[in-house]
Amino acid sequence: MIDRKPQQPKQKSEAALQIGQQRYPVFRKYVPLEGKIPQGALRKVCEETGLGSRQASRLAKKFRANPVPEALAPNRTGPKVGSHRASPEVKTAIDSYVAELYLTKTPPAKALVADQIYNLLIAENGNHRFSVDEVPSKRVIERLIDEITEPVRASNSKGSKSRTASEPHPGHYRSAGLLDLGQMDHTRGDVALVDRISREPLDRPWITFIIEIYTRCILGFYFTFGDPSIYRCGQAVVNAILPKQAVLEELGLNVEYPMHGALGRLHADQAKPHRSEAFRSACLSVGTDPDVRKPGPAHLGGHIERLIGTFVGKLRLLPGATGSNVTQRDGYDPFASAVMTLPEFERWMILQIAAYHNTPHDGLDGISPAHAWAKAARGKDLPRPGDFDHERLRKRFLPMKELQVHSFGIVTKTRKYFHPMLAKMIGLKVNVRIDERNLNEVYMEWEDDFITLSATRAYPDVTLQEWEAARARRRKEEGAFQTRGAQQSTARYVHDARQEVLKARKLTREVRNARKRMEEGKSLSNSQQPREVETAEWLDGKDLGESDWEISNS
Repeated sequence: MIDRKPQQPKQKSEAALQIGQQRYPVFRKYVPLEGKIPQGALRKVCEETGLGSRQASRLAKKFRANPVPEALAPNRTGPKVGSHRASPEVKTAIDSYVAELYLTKTPPAKALVADQIYNLLIAENGNHRFSVDEVPSKRVIERLIDEITEPVRASNSKGSKSRTASEPHPGHYRSAGLLDLGQMDHTRGDVALVDRISREPLDRPWITFIIEIYTRCILGFYFTFGDPSIYRCGQAVVNAILPKQAVLEELGLNVEYPMHGALGRLHADQAKPHRSEAFRSACLSVGTDPDVRKPGPAHLGGHIERLIGTFVGKLRLLPGATGSNVTQRDGYDPFASAVMTLPEFERWMILQIAAYHNTPHDGLDGISPAHAWAKAARGKDLPRPGDFDHERLRKRFLPMKELQVHSFGIVTKTRKYFHPMLAKMIGLKVNVRIDERNLNEVYMEWEDDFITLSATRAYPDVTLQEWEAARARRRKEEGAFQTRGAQQSTARYVHDARQEVLKARKLTREVRNARKRMEEGKSLSNSQQPREVETAEWLDGKDLGESDWEISNS
């Protein structure tokens, strides 16, 4: 059976309460609240109130449990609220069809489902063949659908993130203090951006945030075109640990952003980058426990989910905003309206973060995150800019590849890199850290240090995603060129070249066969020529002696 909501009983009417008030003095006079009820007490109650003995006995029990006039008021007549006259067999059949037709990821309209169920129950060729009198009306079937509990409805028809709002999850997510606990998550921004070279529409950006739970401050952030990866997660953690002043100066922003430091625990979902050994070992090297939460509903990361939802809503202020669904984009092309590059978007987002930090937060009892940070950080020994080797820390969180050293150096995704040190390492495999925002160099780990390998050709100052997008455009242009005739021309050239081979093969075969016949003819004519026959010369007998009678060969 499908779980259904308990029905709220209807309140007793004013007339019923007045009757209870009239009965109250009589019950109060004759019915004791404790001990045994005297034999004549109920008889006196019946005489003065006109109640029957059974009704008086039932009301006496209710009165002793709750000695107020309302307990003596008569109940509403008619069937119990939430009850239905359908038999258990019919209800079971209705529930089975509701589970099959309605409790799906794309549930149809209730009226349509009720119509289907009603006809399936009474169909003469169906599985149940109930009579029309046994089956409740379509309206009642709709009410039965309405009574399904929200957790049951959500678990069958919603995804994990939307389902959690309909499920119970008591408890409180606690942080022991400043920098004790943080949450990290990513989302695709609902806005289109352009590239920095041609300012042509490129893609929607990915946004990564790390929130410090105790103060609700955004401790780390990272914006990119690439999908969430070890690289993006690592750069967000580096951004959280280091002071932001250098980044703000590089972006040309005058913003107060004192939030930084290594977290004691970092909660994230079960995404592959969060579980990777490279990311986890990098976190542990700076004292952060990468506490990947167990699989479960989205409320387990509720703080970061709400934060990301807030900032995604702000993206509608930008040109090129895509909206959250197709209906909002009806007649509007966000990519044609896009105007901002990734660095411009990053500056805009940091300004929004700064405004968020100064806004009172309900989860902090009306204190702004910036104020909460200032109070919590007072007297704390937070990391100073000189406490970290910034470049080393940044490289430590870069994704790693094991690559083989060749005579020309190393190669990754058609890009070649070299360093004189590699001359003696040909044939070895080395660990290389790759920065997706800088194509002109990679970093080889060697003896607890990083050796910079330079690209053997100069690449433009673009990210890996922008470079790959440009290559994709070139491939698309080449595809169009091939379609316009190059492919057919190539096919014709291949066919003609093949014909040349076939012609040459045929001619060579004919010449060879003719030569063979010629050779065979000469051999045969030689074998048929007459051979020279040796002739005997006869000598005259008078010239021979007595013992020299023999033929003499000439």
